[in-house]
Amino acid sequence: MPDHKDDEQQPDATEPVSAHEQLLAEEQAVPQPRRGSDHDPDTWTNQPAGAAGGAKEEHLDDLEDEDEEDHHPAPRKVIQNGRDVLCEELPDRAQRAKLRMKPYLSGAFAVELTNSGERFLFDWRGEDPKVAPLPKEVTVTVGEGSDPSLVDCIISLSEQNLMSIRSGDLNPQVAMLADKIKVSGKVGPAVYLFNLVAPRVRS
Repeated sequence: MPDHKDDEQQPDATEPVSAHEQLLAEEQAVPQPRRGSDHDPDTWTNQPAGAAGGAKEEHLDDLEDEDEEDHHPAPRKVIQNGRDVLCEELPDRAQRAKLRMKPYLSGAFAVELTNSGERFLFDWRGEDPKVAPLPKEVTVTVGEGSDPSLVDCIISLSEQNLMSIRSGDLNPQVAMLADKIKVSGKVGPAVYLFNLVAPRVRS
């Protein structure tokens, strides 16, 4: 009798359990790719992971953009006068042309703007070029030696001619021949100095 009950209940219990197991098996079969299965990369379950990866890529792109922004040079100051040319633009151009120009400009040169009386010292005796205003009480003379007051040459020109050289309207060599630029001491360094001021000619 107990065997008969077991026989009767076994088929009844087996059918719903089998169906239930099939449903469980089907339900379990669906989430499996969600766990990052590599066997079926085209299933929709991989898209959220791809989207997350996309978000990660976008985040990396943002970081790259930020790095690029960090590496971008600061906006250059608008050049409005001779002081800006000498103090802002000249040392920057000299630094960029360091390998080519350092051998010719390795020294100190005084530049005087005749209309305003302002004087500036271009000093490339060290590793990097520096330009600084010269106070009126400081005296500089042409000569050789370690004395800071000694310079290789003293260059005198008007601010207007300096700006004309920068814009390309005035050739510095022609200006020297026409006495628009006066040089005391070594002339060669003055020529190379104005080559940095004049616009580059692109072939």
